[in-house]
Amino acid sequence: MTWALNHSLEDENVVLRQWSASDIEFYVEYFGNPATAQYLGGVLDRQQAWRHLASVIGHWSLRGFGPYAVVDSRSQHLQGCTGVWEPDGWPCREFVFWFTPAAYETTHALHAARLALRAMRHAFYSEAITGFIHPSNRAALALARQLDGTLHEEAPLFQYGPHIRVSYPGSRRVSSAPNLA
Repeated sequence: MTWALNHSLEDENVVLRQWSASDIEFYVEYFGNPATAQYLGGVLDRQQAWRHLASVIGHWSLRGFGPYAVVDSRSQHLQGCTGVWEPDGWPCREFVFWFTPAAYETTHALHAARLALRAMRHAFYSEAITGFIHPSNRAALALARQLDGTLHEEAPLFQYGPHIRVSYPGSRRVSSAPNLA
């Protein structure tokens, strides 16, 4: 069965929209910075960042859903990413988010993640909503708690190292952890 999410969502604070090739400078800066890239597989050079961005854009074509670019409604500056991620071989359809430090410090991250989570609940209403967060990513763990996420066991997530599985309310709960290795 093919699922689809709206290609853009918004509230009074943020716009969630498709990523585009014009977002490459933000992507290069974010993934080129060790402080922000450390929980997402590590630093990427410009070519690697471009390929990663291309995979995120292509995810929408291949799956009918994907991660959104998050834009501040007032300034129109990119704030990060949130949405659904399910590349081939991934253990489950995952609710994902990553934001700039400034977005975590304001309400932009919370507004964007709530908006994406609400859309995911609507589109995938019969499925568990699960996320994976690196145990050292305090900002992401705090946001997961604000979203009423339940933190579960820590387990390896492929080559990305240990991650904490998070289940979000309003979804069908899973009785066991998905196989992550």
